[in-house]
Amino acid sequence: MNTSRSRQHPISAANGPGRGQRRQLNLLFQMGASALVIAFTLITLTGWYLWHSYNLAVTRSQINTQNLTQALSQHANDTFVQSEAILTELVALVETSPTDPAGLAVLQQVFRQKTSEQPQIHSLSLYDAAGKMIVTANQNLPANTDYADREYYLYHRDNTSTAIHIGKVIRSRITGELILPISLRVEHPDGRFAGVLLESVVIDYFKNFYTRFVISDDSTLMMMLNNGTVLYHQPYNEKLIGTNISNTPLYKNNIRSRSSGIVTTSMSSEKEEKVYSYVHLPSFPVVVTAGLSLDQAFIDWKRDALSHIAMVLIILTVIGLLGVVLTRQVRARMQVEETLRLTQSELRKTNATLEQMARRDSLTGLYNRRHFDLQLLSEFTRGAQESCPLGLILIDIDFFKQFNDIYGHVAGDECLRRVGKALGSVPLRLRDVVARYGGEEFIILLPNTDAEGAMVVAERAMAEVAQLAIPHQASPGGRLTMSIGVFVGLPGTQWETPSKMITRADMALYQAKHAGRDRICVA
Repeated sequence: MNTSRSRQHPISAANGPGRGQRRQLNLLFQMGASALVIAFTLITLTGWYLWHSYNLAVTRSQINTQNLTQALSQHANDTFVQSEAILTELVALVETSPTDPAGLAVLQQVFRQKTSEQPQIHSLSLYDAAGKMIVTANQNLPANTDYADREYYLYHRDNTSTAIHIGKVIRSRITGELILPISLRVEHPDGRFAGVLLESVVIDYFKNFYTRFVISDDSTLMMMLNNGTVLYHQPYNEKLIGTNISNTPLYKNNIRSRSSGIVTTSMSSEKEEKVYSYVHLPSFPVVVTAGLSLDQAFIDWKRDALSHIAMVLIILTVIGLLGVVLTRQVRARMQVEETLRLTQSELRKTNATLEQMARRDSLTGLYNRRHFDLQLLSEFTRGAQESCPLGLILIDIDFFKQFNDIYGHVAGDECLRRVGKALGSVPLRLRDVVARYGGEEFIILLPNTDAEGAMVVAERAMAEVAQLAIPHQASPGGRLTMSIGVFVGLPGTQWETPSKMITRADMALYQAKHAGRDRICVA
């Protein structure tokens, strides 16, 4: 019996540590597998989020450059349309006016009057069939009146087209300034070449307009001829004006073959890629393009990506440290799993809170301009696809500056909060949006709403604010009032962009202001 027990004891002792070791190995394997699953999940979720936010950043940069291009092209088109009208009017006068000294003197007075009326016009000049300057808006003709070597003269001499000609930028021989020549052919009654009428647009006119747009130093605004000859470049660089970009990927692969577009490319193989938006003017041989550097486009995304990656690394580090502890006790393992679950939940809540904060105005609690712009673009696209009207109500508090001056900015902020709360209480549909547009301005977006429906909402909004009965000494009625502009349009027809619809609502608001305030006007 004793011998039997003495033989069995070492076997039991050997089996005990083996089972415990296997349990430890199993626990380590479980912890390792769990850690890998968690790490993979976090990395996958973070990767998906970063990919999604990257696409949003690309979309935002494309929208920004497209809007910028639209504004610049509209300015350029308006300038050339005005120039065309002036030249056409003057050519008709020139072709019917006598060429004696008295007739030329009359033309000079007309030229001087037109030049003084239009700030962009550097000069108006008339050249005869030999290229001699015979009339100018300046006081006297220059010492050298021979301009037969100028490109615009040669063009009209050799071409019978009666359309305006936009040449490349040249330097004025009279003042030394850079000018953009816009010219029109002058003909005898029988159609023979009689000379050239030239309107010189000073480049500083475009410079003053382009510098209004705040862009980074590595972004680009350009206006060029269809053949790639640069007419203006922002940031301003005189050496680039007159150069030709027809050999660049941007021009060869895009501008040359398409009327408009948005593309990510570079100006040359040595330079970085940018997000370019470009458009050909419909009636003139001119292209306008805006380029936003990728670094600038993704600066916010990179900051957000770094913070998320840092957060994930911290979480993975914590999980790793806790995993070491979990190999020693099961309770610690359960605690780490719970901590991880709570951390993931907090991350989702934090992201949701940040997203909500980014779309809300902190003062009024209404949606902010950023959210409104996104919803406007979405509803504009939907309206264009479904041929549904889109209503805009633009609201401005009357005499709000005087309100701040009388009652102070603290009272002004409280006033804005009360007005915002009142506007937010107006009964609306699910897709309708009430937002603070900026300062004392508010805006309401009404998808699929006709003019009658928009007017009903505007009247309800005015009634809600009127019920507040906020005292205002500077207001004629002694209480706070609002002016409201209403516009309803059909996206995709004559209203090609959301900004044009906002402009019409703003015009209606201006009418309400001009008509005495405290009223609603419809565009």
